[in-house]
Amino acid sequence: MPFLDSIKIDQFINSLNVQIPSKEKFLQLTRIFPIYPELESDPIINYERGILLYSLIAKYRPKNVLEIGTAEGYSTLCMAWAMTDYNINGRIFTIDPKPFDVPIKREITWEENPEHDPTLLSTKELWNKFADKEWIKKIEVLTGFSGEALQKNTKKLLKMDMGFIDGHHAYESVIHDFYAFLRTASENFYLLFDDYIPNEIDGVTKVIDEEVVTNFDVTLIKTNAKQQRKEVGETENELDMCWMKSSSLKKPLQEIYPKSKSEQIISKYLKWEKRWKRRK
Repeated sequence: MPFLDSIKIDQFINSLNVQIPSKEKFLQLTRIFPIYPELESDPIINYERGILLYSLIAKYRPKNVLEIGTAEGYSTLCMAWAMTDYNINGRIFTIDPKPFDVPIKREITWEENPEHDPTLLSTKELWNKFADKEWIKKIEVLTGFSGEALQKNTKKLLKMDMGFIDGHHAYESVIHDFYAFLRTASENFYLLFDDYIPNEIDGVTKVIDEEVVTNFDVTLIKTNAKQQRKEVGETENELDMCWMKSSSLKKPLQEIYPKSKSEQIISKYLKWEKRWKRRK
């Protein structure tokens, strides 16, 4: 499916023309808040997503952000970091099924722990120990799968200026997250998808190709994830990102994505989510 633009992530970040902290600071942050702390994988892999998110917040200054897929909070904290640095009176609502306050064993790299001694900490404790307190004030954690979390918090999730979709990668989940975000979005919004795999026929790629590219001008952001994984002995597909703005819509939002279709997709997904939870 053709995109309006295809650009390398570092070039895209530079094009935003905003001041950002040093790469070393982002590297340190991703060592403390790796995406998958339970895996023996290099936490530096794909760290540039944090730089991208910081830059997008600094550039577009959204007041309300919805993130689906918190993990350990690296991306969340990078967005809150930008809000703090740029004095943005904003709020980040982040959703993840993983309990925020349940301790897990993790090996953290920081100056006081050069030997990577295992530490038992919950994500909440990890944030309180290592993250800037001003960043944490800008974040509200919503625990649960995206369907249930969005249903329970309908009243507070209004007029989202920006979304970052990086949750479950099954097609049913991704299409739900897209339509659910549109229902909460403000009139002028921005949306970023993670983990677009070129030539894939399911998941994020299928949603982008069938539901998004035909209606938005989408920029494909080429990440360095594949090369980074190759350098540490892992084999993976390309994992790119897709960026779009509501201002590029070809027709009014409700005409392209009618409420009736949105309700049908969300209702179908909630049933799928219940079945998925029973299998876990």
